[in-house]
Amino acid sequence: MCASILGFQAPLLRSIAAQLGLPPINEVASRPIVREVYRFTVHYFDGRACNSVATLVASQTGGVRLENFYQRALNRKPIAHSIEDARYAEFVKAIKGLHFDKLSDQAHLPPYNSTDLWLVERGAGTFIHSVILAPELAQDDFSKLANAIKNGLPEVLRMIK
Repeated sequence: MCASILGFQAPLLRSIAAQLGLPPINEVASRPIVREVYRFTVHYFDGRACNSVATLVASQTGGVRLENFYQRALNRKPIAHSIEDARYAEFVKAIKGLHFDKLSDQAHLPPYNSTDLWLVERGAGTFIHSVILAPELAQDDFSKLANAIKNGLPEVLRMIK
């Protein structure tokens, strides 16, 4: 798809976290005790579920914590999960095996109003990287990324209507 359409997708996806009042990922990643942050923004094009933002924070002192926020649900209160270190390590291994930090956005993304879109972000210190994908249309490394999320952190994709 042309770059002008992709230009609409990134702001749409980033606006979900902003509308929920969540701090930008670079702000979370730069906190002193934070080792690494992953953020997963899910946009349901047809409104069958609330758009969501899940933030996974690995801290030096508090272990690994995941918080899911939903638009139009739960009064902006998160559903919190503690993630076991071993499961987190497996997820990180899968992501790094895909060379996530060098992965670009999925090519030929359709308009944001025709398929679900995910924004996957990773931050550590001052480093931030993000990837946009359409999981139903994903192939190759993008399919592997979608599967790593679906299988490694299914809580990220919990739907609330």
